[in-house]
Amino acid sequence: MYRVLYRKYRPRFFADVIGQPQVTDTLKNELKSNRLAHAYLFTGSRGTGKTTCSKILSKAVNCLNPVDGDPCGECEICKGIDEGTILDVVEIDAASNNGVDDIRTLREEAVFTPAVAKYRVYIIDEVHMLSIGAFNALLKTLEEPPAHVIFILATTEVHKLPATILSRCQRFDFHRIAPVDIAERLKSVCNSEGVEIDDNAALLLAGLADGAMRDALSLLDQCISRTEHITEEIVRQTAGLADKSHLFEITAAIRTKDSATAIEIIDRLYRDSKDMARLCDELTSHFRDLMLIKTVKQPRDLMVMSDEDYNKAYEQAMAMPFEEVVDAIGILQSSKEKMLRGANRRIEMEMTTVRLCTPMAKQSVSPEIESRVANIEKTVINLEARPTLSENKPKRLAPDSKANRPSDEKMERLRGKAVPMAEWPEVIEEMRKYSKTVAASFEGSTAYISEKYVLVDSANSICFDLLRNNEKLRSKMRDVIKSVTGMDYWLGRYSYPDEEQADDALSQLKNDLKSAGIPVDDNK
Repeated sequence: MYRVLYRKYRPRFFADVIGQPQVTDTLKNELKSNRLAHAYLFTGSRGTGKTTCSKILSKAVNCLNPVDGDPCGECEICKGIDEGTILDVVEIDAASNNGVDDIRTLREEAVFTPAVAKYRVYIIDEVHMLSIGAFNALLKTLEEPPAHVIFILATTEVHKLPATILSRCQRFDFHRIAPVDIAERLKSVCNSEGVEIDDNAALLLAGLADGAMRDALSLLDQCISRTEHITEEIVRQTAGLADKSHLFEITAAIRTKDSATAIEIIDRLYRDSKDMARLCDELTSHFRDLMLIKTVKQPRDLMVMSDEDYNKAYEQAMAMPFEEVVDAIGILQSSKEKMLRGANRRIEMEMTTVRLCTPMAKQSVSPEIESRVANIEKTVINLEARPTLSENKPKRLAPDSKANRPSDEKMERLRGKAVPMAEWPEVIEEMRKYSKTVAASFEGSTAYISEKYVLVDSANSICFDLLRNNEKLRSKMRDVIKSVTGMDYWLGRYSYPDEEQADDALSQLKNDLKSAGIPVDDNK
C-alpha cells in the first residue's frame, strides 16, 4: 500500500528533525545524562514535529542500544514501536477520548509495570480537548506518576490548558520551520523519489506551508502525482493559486488607479476557477512584501520569492507611498473577513479593487468614528468663536460658584443655544474608571453644549456637590470631556436654584432652632 510522503519520510532520529534544535538538543542531553522528566508538554503550530518527537522520545527511553541520546532504530523495541506492536507505548487522541472515564482507565493501567519495555509511555495528542473533569482526574497521576511511567502531552493550543497541568510538565515550544529549511527538505525528498523540482517551486511550496513540514510534504505529494518535473507553475496550478504575474499586474493597476484593468484581470482569474478568497490572501501577502521592502533594512530574508520577483516587488514598493500600501493591506483584510461571513466573493473582490483604485474610496472609517465626527461638527456649528491663546483664561472655579456662573441674561442665551451632548454617556463611562461613586451620582443626567460650556442637568444634587467641593474631581471631568470631544469646556448647571429663596429658608431654619433652645452659629 502506498504511504504518503509525510509518513514515509517522518524522522526516526532527533538529528532528522528539521528546525527544532531548542527541543532536540535538550532532549538528547537529558537522555544522555539520564535526567528524564516524568511529564513533557510539546506545544506549537501544526506540522512542526510535536508527534514526531514524541515517538522518537518514546523509542529513545526504551531503546536497548541508544546512540548518543538517539534510539538505535534496529533493536526489537525500536522496531516494535515503529510497527505499533509494543503495547507499553500508548498513543491517545484526546479529541475523541476526552472524558473522565477515559482518563480513569489510563490511570488504572499506569500502575502496572511494562510488559516488554523499560517505561510505559502515554502520548496524549491534542490534550487541550480534554474536559475539565478529565484534567482533574489526570492531575494526581501527572504530578506523581509511578517510576515506570512517562507522559508526553502535545497540543496546538497551550492557552487552553489549566495552570495546574502546565506546572506539572516540562514544556517545549516548537517553532514554525523556516521556509529555507522546508525547501531544502523538499528537495531532499524529491531526490529520494527520483523527482526533479525547481528551486522556485520548492520555495513556493515552503511559503504555502506556513512553517508546517507536514503541509509542505502533502502539497509535494499532490504535485508529484501530476508530473515528475515540478515547476512553479505546477505548484500554482495544484494549489489553485494565481500566477505571480497577475499579482504584479493587479498591483500596477491599483498604483495607476486603473480600476477597469484590475477588474478585467479578476474576471479572467474567476473564469479560470480561481478562488477569490485565496486571491485576496495572495494580494494581501504581496502588499505585505511591499510594506517590508519600505520598512525593513534587509527585507530579502523575510520574503519567500525568487530574485526576479523580488526585483519586481522592489520597483513597485518604491513607486507607491507607504500609507497607500498599509491602507491596501487593511482594506484587503477587511474584504477577506466579509467573504468568510458569506458575502459574494467575486463581487466583494471587485468592490475591494475599485476602492483600492479610487483615492476617495480608500478612506475606510468605522461607523463609530463617523458618528463622533458628525456630533463634533454639529457642536462646532453651534459654538461661538473660542477665545484666542493670548486672552487671559478665567480662573477655574466650581461649576456653581457665583464667579463662574453666567448672568441670568446670559444663562437664558446659553439655554436657548444649547444642543444635546451625544457623548455624555461616554463621558460618564470614562469617569466610572476613575470613580464608580461619581459615575453613579451622574446616572440619569443629561448634558448640553453651548458656547464654551457643558451644562449638566440632573435631579440628583449630589453630583453638583461633589464637583463643587472637589477641585481634583472637577479637573478630571474636564479632562475626560476634552479626551472624548477633543475640545476644552467649562462646567456648568443647565439651571440654577433661586439663591434668595434658599437664603430665606436657611434664615428661617436658624430662627426655628434658636426658638427651640438649640445653639446656632450665625457665621455658618
